[in-house]
Amino acid sequence: MSKIWSKEETLWSFALYGTAVGAGTLFLPIQLGSAGSIVLLLTALVAYPLTLWPHRALCQFILSAKTSGGEGITQAVNHWYGKRIGQLITALYFLAFFVVVLIYAVAITNSLTEQLAKRMEITLSVRVLVSLGVVLVLNLIFLMGRHVTLKVMSFLVFPLIAYFLFLSLWLTGSWQTAHFTEQLHFTPQTLHEIWISIPVMVFAFSHTPIISTFAVDHRERYGSRAMDKCKKIMKVSYLIICLSVLFFVFSCLLAIPSSYILDAREHGLTILSALAMMPSAPDWLGISGIVVAVVAMSKSFLGTYFGVIEGATEMVRAGLGQAGVKKSRAFNRALSLILVSGITFVVCCINPNAISMIYAISGPLIAMILFIMPTLATLIIPALKPYRSVANMITLLVGILCVSVMFIP
Repeated sequence: MSKIWSKEETLWSFALYGTAVGAGTLFLPIQLGSAGSIVLLLTALVAYPLTLWPHRALCQFILSAKTSGGEGITQAVNHWYGKRIGQLITALYFLAFFVVVLIYAVAITNSLTEQLAKRMEITLSVRVLVSLGVVLVLNLIFLMGRHVTLKVMSFLVFPLIAYFLFLSLWLTGSWQTAHFTEQLHFTPQTLHEIWISIPVMVFAFSHTPIISTFAVDHRERYGSRAMDKCKKIMKVSYLIICLSVLFFVFSCLLAIPSSYILDAREHGLTILSALAMMPSAPDWLGISGIVVAVVAMSKSFLGTYFGVIEGATEMVRAGLGQAGVKKSRAFNRALSLILVSGITFVVCCINPNAISMIYAISGPLIAMILFIMPTLATLIIPALKPYRSVANMITLLVGILCVSVMFIP
């Protein structure tokens, strides 16, 4: 049995699953529920290939660089594209996940203020205090150190997944096919909804940061056989990820009237908030929903925050260096933490719409890194020509469609 599937492969499958299923899963039903049933069906058809192909291409891109050390994507980008373009892509990578951090911080703030709104009036000063509290608490957890934070995050993965599965099954008792069939019609607006739903799907299923660690670990363990091992794990993991996420999405949308989903979208809330809005929702759902939403988004925030702060530290170091100022790494890190936290606090106070940020900024930026960069490399870099495939070309085209959302109103 161990020759078919090893313990290590199981552990990596859990790691990929735990990273992919989280806060992004809470936003996907909001977009698909407001886009219509045709978009939902189309997403169900393409979810697996458009999760497997881009992550596999990125893994291949990293492994084919054959660099030493454990930097993964950073070294691979510099190796294939050169240092100058590599620095530009690294900055883009930082920006893509900085926006993810902002989205999670805003959504956490919205989830908390939604609960407070049931007991008091939410004025600007109240939102400012909640925003400050969210940023401070998340930074305090972050400052406990990588080891402690990652240990807490790992501990939370299984309860969160268990909650999503339980909720999916529990909601089957409230399914109403009318919620699905009443939106099952094609209109001129449908193509637009399909188009702007692509970035949200990219955001929901993306777990780009862990692919670098995944690829480097397998290169160190298996050498030339690393990609075969990675493909084996990815095929199984992504099938389970897509089936469980789509079951959760369908279960929510069959149980919740579209009016509640549209209301949640308007206020930048997650699907758990839409569930809690329903008059028939039991008290435990409202309480557990807010806890799970905050925990899931905090887990995803912290998982992304490490990379964002490291990227910001390097940018601060480079910026000060160009100005002729040389400071210690501790100073650069502290300054980057203050700058990132300050911007996050201001954005939380402004309260931009989370879904709009996903399809207009975050999804397209992630698509540049995940869909376009590794597949475009097979066309423009001769050494990567053997990795060209139909799957890569489709991935590249979808990536271009996703990025176009940023530029075409």
